[in-house]
Amino acid sequence: MTLPKILKRRNKNLISEEKTTAIIEWPDHIVSLTNEDFDQFINDFPLSVVDFWASWCAPCKAMVPRLRRLSKLYHKRVAFGKVDIQEYRHIAKKNKIMGIPHLIFFRYGKKVGSITGLKSIGSIKDVIEDLLNIT
Repeated sequence: MTLPKILKRRNKNLISEEKTTAIIEWPDHIVSLTNEDFDQFINDFPLSVVDFWASWCAPCKAMVPRLRRLSKLYHKRVAFGKVDIQEYRHIAKKNKIMGIPHLIFFRYGKKVGSITGLKSIGSIKDVIEDLLNIT
């Protein structure tokens, strides 16, 4: 699985200067992250949400349809990823995950918020909306 990359495109309105504008290729699904692509994923997007979960966790399973719905609602505004903490313990340890499900919100790689536990779509939307409205 390859991650979306930021592409550069020349702005045709500028004749005298060689300026480029960044075009982001937003994922259309929740991306399963690994040790190799986690940092790239969180650094590439203006706002990303990473779900830390485990296969044995019932509340984690209940979060899946909620996050799918949110990924559709916020397509091209927020990137959604997930990390299996059993398989990628290093990422969980690095991000100090103490309970699951655990969502961390990143703005170009910098942690800007987190929530732990089973949350409603409305609760998660409130956090996302707050983060999108910060200038």
